[in-house]
Amino acid sequence: ERLRLGVGTGWNYVEYNALGIDFASRGPRLTEQIELLRKYWSESLFSFDGQYDSIDRGNINVRPNRQIPIWVGGFSEPAFRRAGAHGDGFIYAGDTEGVLAGKARVEHYLAEAGRDPQDFGHELIMLRARDLDTAVATAETWEAAGGTHASVCTMGMGLDSTEAHLDYISAYKAKTT
Repeated sequence: ERLRLGVGTGWNYVEYNALGIDFASRGPRLTEQIELLRKYWSESLFSFDGQYDSIDRGNINVRPNRQIPIWVGGFSEPAFRRAGAHGDGFIYAGDTEGVLAGKARVEHYLAEAGRDPQDFGHELIMLRARDLDTAVATAETWEAAGGTHASVCTMGMGLDSTEAHLDYISAYKAKTT
């Protein structure tokens, strides 16, 4: 998998105001956009008449040779529901307890939609793992809980160069392989 698209609604109403879009519509709009993107990627010519967008004989050239996986991110029940019904994976961030509770909610919605959980990815962005040993332990806990992907976060760790960030990631990899 060389490319996947992560999508989320965001939290800042100012961004939506700047676009002239109703902030309260962001969830349904995103769900509609997932459907629309998949049409662009799979159909040579299509029309689309959604609640928010309409396309008359739309297409893109060159289309990808496969569906690009769409992974939903967020912290809310609507995001968990959207992922279970429409996503190919979910991107979590936060403390382990909250993330595991979110994973359980996504799995509930996958089952509710009759979808195979084996075809669904779960990525943890390890924002709370602020040192190497904690990152390794967090990744091990995540994998044991059924997590499929993990991202090491080096922001805000006081690393003072690109090389220091790369060294940290290399040290993490050495401890986990």
